[in-house]
Amino acid sequence: MGSIDIAAAPQKVQVDEEACLYSLQLASSCILPMTLKAAVELDLLDILVAGCGGPSGKPTMTATDVANHLKTENPQAAAMLDRMLRVLASYNVVKCAAEISDDGKTVTRRYGPAPVCAFLTKNEDGFSIAPLLLMNHDKVLMESWYACRSLRCRVFKFVLPFELSHE
Repeated sequence: MGSIDIAAAPQKVQVDEEACLYSLQLASSCILPMTLKAAVELDLLDILVAGCGGPSGKPTMTATDVANHLKTENPQAAAMLDRMLRVLASYNVVKCAAEISDDGKTVTRRYGPAPVCAFLTKNEDGFSIAPLLLMNHDKVLMESWYACRSLRCRVFKFVLPFELSHE
């Protein structure tokens, strides 16, 4: 009987770990859309597509390369962009390749477009899903979610969230 419990224990730990990781993903689920919105507004995906030879290009651009295209005066821009691009890479929106220096002390990350970038940047016909992303995450639309304290108050009282947020 003890051997059955021992054999089942690793499976329970794996299920618990998967559930824990999934709960963390759900708890931080606003991070991807907000980072993606900022990336689209900054044209980061367009910069990667152009700098890497198209939507299926290899990761060749560093965050500093991307920052140079933005012509920003912020000395921390490359570090901020690197954080954003790492988030996008963790969701397979962009590709990331890490290079370790010869002395092993520094890591250089190079970014490139992932296949989804073909739909988030304008194609040869000028079509892109990016405007839909921007519309769905626009402040006016997002405020309607918060005006009614999410969907919670709709359970108690029927009021359109948009009406509450724009009285």
